[in-house]
Amino acid sequence: MLEFGTDGVRGRANQELTPEFALSFGRALANVFEPEIVVIGRDTRISGAMLSNAVAAGLSSSGVSVVDLGVIPTPGVAYVAAKRNVAGVVISASHNPYEDNGIKVFGPGGMKLEDDLEAQIQSHILSGTFSPSSVEVGEIVLDATALDEYSSYLLSNCGASESNRLKVVIDCSNGAAVSVAPGLFSALNLDVHFIGVTPSGKNINENCGSVYPEALIERVLGLQADFGMAFDGDADRMLAVDANGNLVDGDQLMAIFALDLKSRSMLRGESVVVTVMSNLGFRQAMAKNGIKVHVTQVGDRYVLRTLEEERLVLGGEQSGHIIFRDVATTGDGLLSAVKLVELISRRSRTLADLANDAMVKLPQSMVSIEFEDPKRIDSMPELAELIAKLEHSMADSGRILVRASGTEPKVRIMAEAATRELADAVVFEIRQFLERFR
Repeated sequence: MLEFGTDGVRGRANQELTPEFALSFGRALANVFEPEIVVIGRDTRISGAMLSNAVAAGLSSSGVSVVDLGVIPTPGVAYVAAKRNVAGVVISASHNPYEDNGIKVFGPGGMKLEDDLEAQIQSHILSGTFSPSSVEVGEIVLDATALDEYSSYLLSNCGASESNRLKVVIDCSNGAAVSVAPGLFSALNLDVHFIGVTPSGKNINENCGSVYPEALIERVLGLQADFGMAFDGDADRMLAVDANGNLVDGDQLMAIFALDLKSRSMLRGESVVVTVMSNLGFRQAMAKNGIKVHVTQVGDRYVLRTLEEERLVLGGEQSGHIIFRDVATTGDGLLSAVKLVELISRRSRTLADLANDAMVKLPQSMVSIEFEDPKRIDSMPELAELIAKLEHSMADSGRILVRASGTEPKVRIMAEAATRELADAVVFEIRQFLERFR
């Protein structure tokens, strides 16, 4: 059976993630939350409507009313859930290929679920005990207003200068961002160009978007644009490209935002929250500027948990999930994008200059390898010994992180070192070791 990972449940659509499972998921969700209303949205995958309708049927058969938001970014569902104080469901596999899909849940108030609630949902699915009511059937209605509400909220977070019209390229990854981004960025004072805006149901994340930034880099250079921004399939993350074609990742964007907020006395607690994947250069830059860094495990819900506990306003991941806690409950690529437009316009500086001034990245090498049971690595003493040996050889000039992916059957290997060559060599040695056990 499918299990919850770092961002909901994911699997191959119609094989692992079947309509039957989605129906059971909806019924389990109804049993755990006992909600009156649930909003549900999806990305552009061909399997999205099938699975969305199945979850809705499970909820409806349990007496829960369902509001279908259609194709909408994941953070758009979170925004609507928070605004209306209802639970939300998203059908998406984020940056995965179109063949995959997933289900993730926001509790009332727009927060991702804690581990114990996910365990309860999973337990209900496994038990298979459900008797649909013969009387209580929830209605299922379409909502055509949610996208406009979400777009208005995003626009309220951007005040681009009328005197500084920027040329910007936007890559919507043929995903959920197509429902919002063209209208949103065309409403700003920008010379804006779009790519990845022709979803077919089978081309989401295909050689486009934040996972494949080469298309964006080529268009930024070809148009001599000021910068570009790319979303992933469900638009909860954003990466940028400067005018020189250099990728600006989530660490660099976080550093830019953190320093800007601090300069305006708006960085509460003079602290930020990142995950273990954050580049060591980010932490060094923050320390240099008197900003404390809190570190969590991978997953923006864990970043959010620390933001809540410490009452902070800024947190995120190297992958481009950035949470502005004063206005949002989850990572939002579109919100990050409008805030970056506002910042660059207000500061009248190039993205390249802002990124270079914000931090110096330590050379980093990273690879993902297919692994049948990724969690096995946690009980491999030989692997721990190899990592300890390699870290000792780097002294204090680098670090190594090997972890099981929470969303795919893969192991992620990351090394940072004084030189790229050394980082590559470390990753290569660990990869060779692990490939013996696949």
